[in-house]
Amino acid sequence: MIPKNLAFAVVALLLLIVLPSASPSLLGSSRPAANTVPDAGPAPIANAAPAAEVAPVPAKTPEAAPAPAPTAEPRAAAAAAPAAVVPQDVVPQNAVPQNGQEGPNGSVKVLDTTAAITDPAWFRQAYAEGFRLYVMHSTVWGTCTPWQRTQEQLKMALDAGLKIAVYTRDASCWEGGIKAAGPYIPQLQFFALDVETGSSPVTRAMVDGVRSLGVRPVIYSGSGMWPGLMSNSKAFADVPLWDTDTSNLDYSSWTPDHLAPAPVQYGGWNTNGTMRIGIQQKFEHNLNGINVDLNSFSAGFLK
Repeated sequence: MIPKNLAFAVVALLLLIVLPSASPSLLGSSRPAANTVPDAGPAPIANAAPAAEVAPVPAKTPEAAPAPAPTAEPRAAAAAAPAAVVPQDVVPQNAVPQNGQEGPNGSVKVLDTTAAITDPAWFRQAYAEGFRLYVMHSTVWGTCTPWQRTQEQLKMALDAGLKIAVYTRDASCWEGGIKAAGPYIPQLQFFALDVETGSSPVTRAMVDGVRSLGVRPVIYSGSGMWPGLMSNSKAFADVPLWDTDTSNLDYSSWTPDHLAPAPVQYGGWNTNGTMRIGIQQKFEHNLNGINVDLNSFSAGFLK
């Protein structure tokens, strides 16, 4: 039998050996928590950091590059537009003089009419179509009484750029015909003494009377009328001739030429020294709603 004291000594020795090896499991309360922290936290956080590097999405600042793309180049294109407008304004202005160009033999378009015209635009249109002289009947038809519309119509013609002249169907009404022009008498190119079927024969007194009022006399007649009405007298060959020889000419292609048709000699006119200064070429042409006669005159005769 082992003595009691020895037994106690052996038990104590065994306790000293066993307890150190068993202590880790018995006292393991705070250590394991320390090991848990690294597993649960740091790993994911460390992985999130690299993801945050994608945050350099600020690199989308390159998208600001589109701003430079709409550079000022579109503005340069807009600047070209005004330049194209300039020629358009010039074209009509350059075209206007063509309407007033002289035809063959230095001729210009002339119209004569007995019509009442109330619209100033009509005269402007006539000028635009190349007419340069307006000849109007200036007395009340069938009388020697000055027509009340004479001055108004002469003014509209002048305002449109046309030159003016007057006539009366009866040559003996020359004085009333001229005085009807009133303040526009000094601007009359001439007064035409009308010698045709049904009118009074012209006299030297009439010619001189026209001149006495400061107006040039012109005789209107034709080779088919003068010889019969005036016995083909050559006594008036010193007075400029407004001839007549009409046809159904085409207005759209009409070019003024006071030497067409070919001049026919009568009354001492249409020679080298007494060539007509004008020719009536068409009766009763509708010019923008107004019946007129078409004529060609020598531009050199007009003042």
